[in-house]
Amino acid sequence: MMPSADVRSRRRGGPTVQAWAFPHLIAWVESQCGDASPIRRLPGLDALDRPDARIPEATADAAWRLAESLTRDEAIGVHVAESLPRGGLDLIEYAVRSSASLGSGLERLAHYGCVLSDRVAARIDANDHGLGLIVGDVGGSPLHHARAEFALAMALKLARDVTGFEIVPVQVAFSHDRPNDTAEHRRFFRGPIRFGAGTNTMLLSAADAARTLPGADAALSAIVRRRLDGPLSKAPPADSAPLSARVRPETSSSATWTTSAPFCHVWAFAASRTRTRTFLPPAMSCFAATDPTLPETPASTIICHLPTWRTWT
Repeated sequence: MMPSADVRSRRRGGPTVQAWAFPHLIAWVESQCGDASPIRRLPGLDALDRPDARIPEATADAAWRLAESLTRDEAIGVHVAESLPRGGLDLIEYAVRSSASLGSGLERLAHYGCVLSDRVAARIDANDHGLGLIVGDVGGSPLHHARAEFALAMALKLARDVTGFEIVPVQVAFSHDRPNDTAEHRRFFRGPIRFGAGTNTMLLSAADAARTLPGADAALSAIVRRRLDGPLSKAPPADSAPLSARVRPETSSSATWTTSAPFCHVWAFAASRTRTRTFLPPAMSCFAATDPTLPETPASTIICHLPTWRTWT
């Protein structure tokens, strides 16, 4: 359960973000252009050395926008995620590292996501065919694209690090529009990437989700979770409606669905005119129908959270 937007906005005078990432953001800016003073002058960034420091959401948003502007780096979210050192996520990282499997570790990452940011409402959809990490956003304004890319890139970097395998997602989807240059995104994620998808989601194969973690430690895991459950328990529960219930499906009257093998999540990218079908490997649970004239930005997005695999006919 995540805190509601109303409750988050009232807490501490407004929504806040844990400050752990901002020294790394500032360091990246300084490595690229030498001067991060416009970011350092933002309100609330004067106590970044405190492990429990939190900064206003407005400052966090302004910092990412300034960082992209100063560096002119369209993939700054990916680059900052890559720069994170071991332990950069503090206790939440060790909640993941001490888990029995990658899937359970990512579930903990999603569960404790609201400790990192008041506007994060991450969740996991998983079954025998794969695991989807969905980074929801309860903010009143659109999440800056660099922050969305940072969130999924950070999760993937951590997944690769804790397993020791170069995991390649089955698919990555971002709600924001395609940047002018996607070379760095493709280099890092290595799998298919969709922009303008209406969701910030990363899908991993069931085999990758089931990978055991070399650092699995039940005793350490219990200690870390007790420490994290303290701040989490102070957050009132949020609306528990599934993401799919909050997304308006868009489809034409001529579209019909047929039911096939079970699955957990479908992304259907549909245009109002010609439709072509592209299927991922049969073991996976994603289906995309795209207009070939709009290869990166679909005209509409349908997100289905269903008990069966349905294909467009």
